[in-house]
Amino acid sequence: MLKLAPLAAIAAVTACAAQTQTLPYTDYPAYSGVSCDIRETRTAHGTRLEATAQTERWLRGDYDFVITAAGSGGSSDIGQSGPVDLAAGQRDTVGLAEISNRNYRAVLTLSDAGGVVCRREIRS
Repeated sequence: MLKLAPLAAIAAVTACAAQTQTLPYTDYPAYSGVSCDIRETRTAHGTRLEATAQTERWLRGDYDFVITAAGSGGSSDIGQSGPVDLAAGQRDTVGLAEISNRNYRAVLTLSDAGGVVCRREIRS
């Protein structure tokens, strides 16, 4: 009888742990199917950077789009952030900036309640 008590306790703890692990992700299926990109387009004034998000599943979260531009006078940061709410199969532009500098680094990060789901970085 004493040997069964520890086994029952382990089974109960394991069952609780299994339930706890699945609950936070009920509305957030596997992270596959989420993509992000930064499109570069040369313009008469410099470079246009467009941050896009696309998903094959519902995605509700946030985005951060940070551009660091460097030139002879130093460097500057452009930061854009906000909510993202995309239906399955939807693509949207989440950030947009035009910079005159030819030297830059741009980073787009998408996150949901489970953490980072996509990150894209480009450098000129």
